Amino acid sequence: MLRETAELREKTHELERRLEIAETRLNPIFKSKSMQEIEELIKAMAPSDANVLITGESGVGKEVVANAIHQRSRRAHKPMIKLNCAAFPQSMIEGELFGYVKGAFTGAVNDFPGMISEASGSTLFLDEISDMPTDLQTRFLRVLQEREYRPLGSTRTISADFRVIAATNRPIPQALSENRLRSDLYYRLNTFQIQVPPLRERKQDIPPLVGFFLKQFAKSLGKTEPEIAPEAFQKLLDYWWPGNVRELQNAIEYGVVLAKQNVIGVKELPAEVQLPAALQQIERVTGPRAAVQTLDDVERDTILQALAQSHGNKKKAAQLLGIQRPTLYNKMKRYAIEL
Repeated sequence: MLRETAELREKTHELERRLEIAETRLNPIFKSKSMQEIEELIKAMAPSDANVLITGESGVGKEVVANAIHQRSRRAHKPMIKLNCAAFPQSMIEGELFGYVKGAFTGAVNDFPGMISEASGSTLFLDEISDMPTDLQTRFLRVLQEREYRPLGSTRTISADFRVIAATNRPIPQALSENRLRSDLYYRLNTFQIQVPPLRERKQDIPPLVGFFLKQFAKSLGKTEPEIAPEAFQKLLDYWWPGNVRELQNAIEYGVVLAKQNVIGVKELPAEVQLPAALQQIERVTGPRAAVQTLDDVERDTILQALAQSHGNKKKAAQLLGIQRPTLYNKMKRYAIEL
């Protein structure tokens, strides 16, 4: 009895230590109202075994949220097992997930337990779940329902004891309409859904994240933590962060490496962050680093669009372009446009 009590106390202390580490790591992120609401939801549902679906753009911190859920759960004494469904070819992902026995297929020279087995008593995090092949989604759904599975090439049924957290960067309606995510699996996973907003919608999180990453990279590079010049900090606040927190992390690492006299100025930030706000607006529409066309190319494309819209009627095309028909004929000749 005393031994069991001591083991329980040791596990409790270990869990408390893990929670303290997790909260220390996560504190810089949860400053905006939206992220504070997510944190409250995590605290409420993490101790259960309920399935969770995390959505949001690439780089917003979906895995960070998954880690927070696991570290606050009753399964935190074991490491969370992670499988990125987009990182494996379709022919390999089934074996990675379910495992296989020796000889199950060409190249299976040894038994492999698989991610479900490794996650026993813990949490299985399936990133980019909408990239999992749909036939495999059907088989995985059956595991969630029956709580048992068979490795490839095996006749032995194994009990499955894991909590599942899934994530996708595709909007759910799009994933469902494109049949990238089976609706029956979606409803099974969607006990709790957490939508992580993009960084541009929670800019209150930028200052604490910047401070967090400054400390992280200064320590890893063996440098004194640099300061950020006010004008450089304003650039960080003004930028729209299409790559979200991951892009901010890379930008701060870039700045720490290039810092001069222990100060990160505008010139020590990545080129895209340095862009004036007006040019950033253009990038939002055209895409970052879009190819630049010559004025002649633009004019030729515009004439072709007008002709297409007017179904080849040159009079209507000229009216759409706001020019006279002779001018249109001259430009068509110049650009070798024949109808």
